[in-house]
Amino acid sequence: MQIPRQEVPGELQKKLSVASQPECSICYNTYDNVFKTPKQLECTHTFCLECLSRLMVVTLNDQEGSSSTRLSCPFCRHPTMLPEDGPPALATSQEVLCKLPSHQQHEEPVWLEGEKLCYKSSRQDAISGAPDSPTGFCICIDIGASKSVDPPVQTRPRRSVFFTLPKVFSYVMIRMFSFCSSPSPCYVLLCLLYFYTAMAAARCFYSN
Repeated sequence: MQIPRQEVPGELQKKLSVASQPECSICYNTYDNVFKTPKQLECTHTFCLECLSRLMVVTLNDQEGSSSTRLSCPFCRHPTMLPEDGPPALATSQEVLCKLPSHQQHEEPVWLEGEKLCYKSSRQDAISGAPDSPTGFCICIDIGASKSVDPPVQTRPRRSVFFTLPKVFSYVMIRMFSFCSSPSPCYVLLCLLYFYTAMAAARCFYSN
C-alpha cells in the first residue's frame, strides 16, 4: 500500500500560484514580462505579445500593399491601429501585469526585427554589476507565418498509349485469327467488332 506523498507547503503554494496566474486566451500560456507580455487592444481585450505579433504577420500578408495595419480583435473583431513599432508598442495591461509574480511585474523591452521578436537580457554581471556586460544575451523567436508543405502525391506513371497499343493490337490479332478462321461473313463481322471494342477499351484504360 502506497502512502501518498504529502505536499510541502512551499511546493503547494508554488502550484497554486502558477494555477492562479492569468493566461492568454489564444495560446493558453501564462503571461510573463517578455514575449508573453499582456498587450491591450483598443477594445480593451488583452492577449500576449507573441500571439498579437503572429496575428500581425498574417494580417500583413492579407493586407499586402496597405499603408497601415489594423488588427482585428479575435473576440469582438474591433479593429486596432498598430503603432509604427508594431505590437511591442501597444499598451501593456497593468491590471494583468500586477497579477504576475513580483519578479515578472517589470516589463522587459522587446522589439521587432523583421519577422522576429527579440529581447536582450538585462541580467547584471555578478562581478561588475553592469547591465551591458558580456554575460547579457539576446533571444529571438520567429513569428513568421508557418508554411505548410504538402507531401508529394505519388501517382502511377502513365505509359504512353503509342507504346502499349501495338502490344494490344498483336494480342487482338492473335485472338482474332485463332477464333475466327472460318471465312463466313458473320465471323468476319464479329472479329472486326471484337477488334475495335478491344482497341477502344485499351485506349480508354491507358489514357486515364
